[in-house]
Amino acid sequence: MTTAIETRALTKCYGNATAVQDVTLVIPHGELFGLFGANGAGKTTLIRMLTTLLAPTRGEAYVNSFDVVKHADAVRASVGMVFSNENSFYGRLSGRENLKFFAALQNVPRQNVRVRVDELLRMFTLDRHADAMFQTYSTGMRQKMNVARALLHDPPILFLDEPTKGMDVQTADAVRVLLKQEIVARQGKTVFLTTHDLYEMEHLCDRIGVIAHGEMRVFGRPREVLNQARRKPLYQIELAQPLAEVTKLLERVNGIRELRAEGARVEFEADTEIFSEKELWDVIYAAGGQIRKFGPADQGLRALLRDAADDEQLV
Repeated sequence: MTTAIETRALTKCYGNATAVQDVTLVIPHGELFGLFGANGAGKTTLIRMLTTLLAPTRGEAYVNSFDVVKHADAVRASVGMVFSNENSFYGRLSGRENLKFFAALQNVPRQNVRVRVDELLRMFTLDRHADAMFQTYSTGMRQKMNVARALLHDPPILFLDEPTKGMDVQTADAVRVLLKQEIVARQGKTVFLTTHDLYEMEHLCDRIGVIAHGEMRVFGRPREVLNQARRKPLYQIELAQPLAEVTKLLERVNGIRELRAEGARVEFEADTEIFSEKELWDVIYAAGGQIRKFGPADQGLRALLRDAADDEQLV
């Protein structure tokens, strides 16, 4: 079976700066892939290479089995794109008129335009507002229009940049269901999305990736990634008040690794084979400290993504 998206050591450099470095990944057809990363991590550069908007410095990339450099036209015909903060709709045209206009630009056969536009308006529950001017649409409706426009030419692969950004909870949940159940499960399309939403990463995506400083730090199925995270149990302590040199004190406790202390809060990883809670409590009380709370920290995607990306802005 051919893959929807495949890269091999894909790299993009700007002079002496490397924006994306040696990214290798494989995304099968009919899956929903989520890419997580801070601003400047390399997400947009990676997507722009995959959609032929940027030429790679080195490495290879294939989209729908087409080389993004040698067969750029075929790649463009295979993908739909939605970038965040898209603002190219015409405010004084209706939603229906906008979609008809962009269908013509995307070379949708004239005899198919009306049927396709009406189908997408119904799919995104915009049919009741189809003849209202676009400038009257809410943020959520506008984002739905962005995704609908990307689907006009019925591409097998969609690239979505934070598709639920700016939506209220109910609208965002409806779009997630639409992407997962209709676009991916029923229509068999492949979706490549960027997101900062941990719920989307864990519950929506078939595979996830974390990119930081241009490098893919994590790639795999959410359950596999979570199992990897749980091999290093994470604990938190909340002290009654900050304790002087708490890091040096706890470094004496067997099995404690990767200490992080901020004020009265301490977080650490534990080697469960040798770590002793009793020893931890004894050390803190001997130093005059008091423990207010103690227990496992978040061992889901939040902990793993923070460590993989090495950037606390992400969480």
